[in-house]
Amino acid sequence: MSDGAEPTDTSTTRRAGDRLAGAVKKAAGAVTGNDTLRAEGELQAERADAEKDAQRAEAEARQKREEAEAEARAEELQVERERLAAEDARSEREERAEAERVAREQRIESETAQREQAVSQTARAQEQAARRDEAAAVAERGEAESRVRDEEQRAEEARRTARTLEHVEEEDR
Repeated sequence: MSDGAEPTDTSTTRRAGDRLAGAVKKAAGAVTGNDTLRAEGELQAERADAEKDAQRAEAEARQKREEAEAEARAEELQVERERLAAEDARSEREERAEAERVAREQRIESETAQREQAVSQTARAQEQAARRDEAAAVAERGEAESRVRDEEQRAEEARRTARTLEHVEEEDR
């Protein structure tokens, strides 16, 4: 990587060169008894090791950051999935409630129509019964009037007969 966070061939080569140079200086200082040169060599080698450790720590930190970002993205995706699932469940509940409402309204309309039909049939049956009863009453009245006329005729005949008998009796007396 160009920001120096990841070892590259160039940085690895430079670090290896720094370690080698440090080791050479350290050895030369030890051979010559030059403590400064030896200390400079040790310092250069330690710096190369520290740089290597820093790059390793940066790589680990970057990996952990990437893992944390990936985990955060996975959690965001899970939250979004759960939100979508909840939304789907809510939509399904709303659709089910709407379907139940429509079915209930249809059932009520059907029951109302059946009741209205039953009431209408009952009313027609009652009207027919009333017409039959009226026709029967008219027929009975006609029969009664006919019987009354017959009775009146018989009564008139009986009166005539009685008058005739009265006349006859009066004549016989």
